[in-house]
Order: sequence, then structure tokens, then C-alpha cells
Amino acid sequence: MADYNRYSVEPEDIPRRRRERKKKRAKSKSRVWLIVKLFVVALLLALIAGLAVAAGAIYAISRDLPSLDELQRSPLAVNTTIYDRTGKVLIAELHGGENRVLVPTRKIPEVMKQATVAVEDERYYEHHGIDYQAVVRAMVLNLRAGGVVQGGSTITEQYVKNAYVGDERTYTRKLREAVLAWQLEDRWDKDRILGAYLNTVYYGAGAYGIEAAARTYFHKHASGLNIKEAALLAALPKFPSAYSPTTDKEMAKEQRNKVLQLMADQGYVTQEHADKLMASKVRVYRHPPNYNKSLADYFVSYVTKELTKRYGSAMVFDGGLKVTTSIDVKWQQEAIDIIKSTTGPLDFGFKPSAALVAVDPANGYIRTMVGGLDYKKQQFNLVTQAKRQPGSAMKPFVLTTAVEQGMDPDTTYYSSKSPIIIPMGAYAQPWLVNGDGPGGPESVSAATTISDNVVFAQLSVDVGPDNTVETAHRMGITSPLDAVPSITLGTSGVTPLEMADAYATLAAGGIRHKPQAIVRVERRGKVIWKPTTKGKRAIPAGVASVVTQCLERVASAGTGSATGAYFPYPRAGKTGTTEDGADLWYCGYTPNLSAAVWMGDDDKRSAMPVYGGDYPAPMWGKFFAAALKDQPHPGFKTYPWSFSPWEGKMQAMSPSASASPSESASGKPSPGPTKTITPAPEPTKTKPPTPQPTPTKTKPPKPTPTPTGTPSAGPKQVVSATLSPVWSRSFAAASVTTAGTGSGDTGLAGDLVHWLAGVLGL
Repeated sequence: MADYNRYSVEPEDIPRRRRERKKKRAKSKSRVWLIVKLFVVALLLALIAGLAVAAGAIYAISRDLPSLDELQRSPLAVNTTIYDRTGKVLIAELHGGENRVLVPTRKIPEVMKQATVAVEDERYYEHHGIDYQAVVRAMVLNLRAGGVVQGGSTITEQYVKNAYVGDERTYTRKLREAVLAWQLEDRWDKDRILGAYLNTVYYGAGAYGIEAAARTYFHKHASGLNIKEAALLAALPKFPSAYSPTTDKEMAKEQRNKVLQLMADQGYVTQEHADKLMASKVRVYRHPPNYNKSLADYFVSYVTKELTKRYGSAMVFDGGLKVTTSIDVKWQQEAIDIIKSTTGPLDFGFKPSAALVAVDPANGYIRTMVGGLDYKKQQFNLVTQAKRQPGSAMKPFVLTTAVEQGMDPDTTYYSSKSPIIIPMGAYAQPWLVNGDGPGGPESVSAATTISDNVVFAQLSVDVGPDNTVETAHRMGITSPLDAVPSITLGTSGVTPLEMADAYATLAAGGIRHKPQAIVRVERRGKVIWKPTTKGKRAIPAGVASVVTQCLERVASAGTGSATGAYFPYPRAGKTGTTEDGADLWYCGYTPNLSAAVWMGDDDKRSAMPVYGGDYPAPMWGKFFAAALKDQPHPGFKTYPWSFSPWEGKMQAMSPSASASPSESASGKPSPGPTKTITPAPEPTKTKPPTPQPTPTKTKPPKPTPTPTGTPSAGPKQVVSATLSPVWSRSFAAASVTTAGTGSGDTGLAGDLVHWLAGVLGL
């Protein structure tokens, strides 16, 4: 009973204990909820902080990114293209490490775009620059594989990487890439982005962009690609070297077929069509085409140097310039053919080389430049780099100087007795010159026609070598010239381009235009440079007209008459042959074209037993006949010019007393080579001159020619009626012999007879 009562009655502290336990459970629950609440708050704060940090990072990274306009103008290496005078015929392409030719999106075929989308970015037309599904899918696949087996970049992101961001493997670069891709999708449409991508991607074999790839592998433009070719190219960017069709056609075919299958899966082609295409072979060219025309190699090199001086190498080879030049490719080919046919059969113990350059007198444009026949073997440009002695082709500069000083070439006479010794002063040996004149008085005009060295040597002294140098430089000669009397015989080296330019000044009526090879330079469709063609007056128009009339006689009846057999139209020019026969020239012009032809040994000064009129003159005539065959042939314009009295000191001097009849010229008007022999101060077989009284100030007699100005016309001689004590010297300078005799009688009686014959016009 007691036990029952003990356990049936509830102790008084039990409720208290229950209450305490209940309170403990409540406190425990409140602590848990507090912890949960604190954790949630902390998590939210961390998330907010993380978002803030991420937003700040994105802002910090993206705030310094360039605008899309700047991104569009970012420098991609693009080939420079060089065209002929029409702007249509491509003669060369220049590129550095990257061979890229940009093409508009509209010229890229749809099959190329479809193949690229199929293999690179299936959801390209659905996302906004960033494909989140592709990113997640790539992460899962990469985690499963334990490495990177697939990327999540879109075509837009790849373009941004290629065009600006670069290949740096960092999260910062990827974030920049994503931000810019999103911005780009806001600005550009899908087709524009795809076209830009196809212009930047690398396809292997040095080809950057779809146009270069199409040319490299298929020798065609991108616009002509078919489905098979497009699928092959679309497979290359992933691994250009491993998938190269030029080194491993089986691998290339396998990758091409994968692209074709993707195109079939995505509905771009039918499965049947894809299967048929996959069975075909891979056909590509092993080497890219050469768009550089070998006929213009020397000209292209000249243009490249001009461009590099102005823009630098980086712009020239990677700047995507479009250069329209002045060259006429048809004329260029004609010139090459003429030189080959002329020099090919020749053999002087060596094979002679030749150069030809033609310049438009109206603007200085270089229409033809043949600086050699094999640029691969010899890069030395004979037109612009070879400074050779021009021989008598320099005489027109002496003639121009004299006419500008007032000399009338038809009425000014010099003795043509050959040889002549010209004193050169106390510190130089006398200058002995041989000529081809008639032996008596000869007009400067006639001496020009037959290229008489004796008359021009005297004329050179009278006009002053310094003046001749100054005239030549005004007209277009840029090389240094020695200011010596022998300048008239071409003893200083010049280039064919300089000669063509200087003669073009005569053709242009005295206006000199700087030689130009470039008509205009464009970049991204805009003209960035157009060289000026404005000329500058070098000599008076009347002077140019008088000199041209003299050179017309050279081309029609003188040493350059061989030109008429091929080009019997108005023309003017001058031959040139050096004393040693190492340089042969013909420089000539019409009202609308000037050209210089040189022939010789390009390696050394090897002699040739021929003259400038034998080969260079015919080459000039053949070229002009071919170049101007479809053009009118106008005559030269005549401009007035007033002459003034001309009294050259060499006219008052007698021919060399040492010249015997046997040494004088025969008078035959053949183009003899330049003779510049410098004898010893005391030549042999020469009698010492008889001492003469001091000469008076009586003016030397001045010859008066007939209108024709030719020796054969019997020029009349007028002398002073008052004889000075030095009559023998004056008579010797003014004596008139019968044309073609080569020399006159010696002694007092002979001089008197010739003086009377001159007075009476006999």
C-alpha cells in the first residue's frame, strides 16, 4: 500500500522540471533560428558583396575598352594592291607576315557563311553575342573529359578576339571579349559580324581571311567558292596546320566531311547531297598564285620605295593601300619585246643589256620602265640606278643654254676643222677634240644634226660649263655634273629616267614635271594621297621651240634618222655614244611622249663597235610606233624667241695649228663617238706658234649663213674691212673652205684666197 501511494502521487517538482525542459527546448529552437537567420543574412550580404565586386570588376575592366568605332578601325594587316594606269589591272600585291585581302560581306557566298556557322556557332542567329547554353555545355564536357575539349566562344566573340582583344589566355581577356561581343551585337547586324569574322580568321598557309584562303588553295576569288570548297575552308581555322589540305589530304577530307554532315544536320543541305559531296576528292593547289606581273617588277620596286618613303614599311605591307600607278602595261610589254628582239641576237664578246623609260611630258607620269629583263637575277634597276655617261645626248643642254643666252643656232658658225686643241688654263692640260664636221665654218644647227664634237666643244666653252650644269638641273637632271667644257660630250654619269625627264621638258614647251609613278593612293575607299602634277617652268617656251627644231633635224636627217623607218611622224631627239663605245643612247620625244633608251654592258664598261644611232634609235622608233599607233601625231608648237648678238670667244680662235690635213675630218655626217683625249702639254708633231703682236680690240668676223643654216648651202662670210696686225689668226677663224674639203690650204696665200672667196660668196 505504501509503495502504491509513493508512485501514484505526483511529486511537486515534476511540473517545474517539465517547464524547465520546455524552456530549454524553446531556447534551443530560437538559437537555431537565429543562426539560420544570421547565415541567411550573411549569405545575402556575401552575395550582394560578390555581385558588387563582380559589377565593379566588370565596370573596371570594361570602362577602358575602346568604342566600337575604334574597334572597327583597329589595324588589321591587309595587303597593299598595285594597279596600272587604268586602276583595273592588278600588277602586284604587297604583304608582310599576313596575307590578307578584305572583301565586302556581299561578295562572300552564302555557302561559306553557312558552313562556318554550322561548325563554329550553331546558335549564331539566336544568341546576342554570348551563348550561355554553349558555355554550360562546354563546362560539362570539359569536366567529364578532365581537360578542355570544347569552347563556348561564339563567332562574335572570336571576331572580337581576332580584331582587338588578342589570344591572351586570361579570365580578364574572356570578360573583355564577352562585354565587347554584347556591345557589338547592339551595333552591327549578324551578317556584318559574320563577314568581318571571315575576313580576319586564319586559314593556314599564310592566308588570313576568306579571300586570301580562296586564292591560296583554289586560285579563285571567295565569291566563286562552291559547297565542297566552303566546307573545307570552314574546317581549317580550328587546326590550320594539322588540317592543311596541302600536307594531309586525308585529314583535310575527314574534317571537310564533318562540316558537310553538320550542314546536313542543320538543314543547310540535304543528306543525299552531303553524301555525294563527301565522296568527292579534295583538290587544291600546292602553291598560292603569283599576282605580281614579272613585266613590271622593276617598276613595282620603284613604286614600293616611293611608298615606303612616305608611309613606312608597316603601312605599305600591312596597311591595305590601293595604289593606282602611271604605268601602261601594254606599252610595257611592247618595250620588253623590242629590247629582247634587239639585244637577243647581239654578241660583242658579252650580251648587252638595255633600258627604256617613257615619260608623259604633260604631267611627268612614267608610262614605261624597263630596268632589266630578269628581276630575279638582277634587282639593279638600270633606269633609276645606273648612272652612265650619256655621250652626245648631253649636247642639247649646251644648245639650250646658248639659245637662252641669245645665240641663233642657224646663224652662228664655228670652225669645224678637226682636231682642235682647246686651252684649259695654266693648271690643266689642253683639251684635244676630234669631230666629224666639213672642216670649215659650220653652223651650230648643222653641228647638232651631225653631232659634231669640235663645234660643240667650242660652244661649251663659250656658254660656260657652270651655266650648262644649271640648265641641265633645271630641266630634270638630278645627278651631280662636273662643270667642265667636256660636259657637252657627256662625261658625267646620269640615269635614263633623268634623261627622259629632261627631254620631256623640251616636249612640254619648257615646263618641267617631276617624274611620277603614282597617280593616287586609297585606303578604305578614300583617297589619302594624290601627287601633284603641276609643272614648273624651267626654260622659256621660245628656247624649247628653237632647240626642238634643231633636234627634229637630228631625228629626220641626222644621227637619229633611223627612227623614221619605224615612226615617220613629228619627232625630235639626240643620239649619244661615248668615246670608249661603252654607252649607247637615244633620247627623243614627240609632243605627247618622251623616252630614253640606253644599251651597254650593265656589269662593266665593255666597248661596242657601234653607235647610238645603230640600235638605241631603232628601238626608240619601234617603241613609239607600237605605243602611239592608235593616237594622233601632232606637230610641235612653235613659240617665238628673240635672239641677241652672239660673240663667242672661241669663234675668234683659229683651229689648232698642229692639225695637219691628214688629221682633219672627212666631213662625213656619221654619228661618231665622243672623243675626249687629253694630250700632253707639248704634243708631238706640232710647230711652236709664231709670236704674234698684241691683238687689237677689233671684233672678230662673224659669219652670216644662208636660211638653211647648212654648210653645203655655201654660207657667206662677212669680215671687217680693216685688217688688224693679227690678220692671220682672225682669217684662220673666219676662213671659209669648200664644204666637205676637210681642211684648207695653209700659208698667207691660202688664207687670202679663202678670205676673198668668202667675201665674194664663192
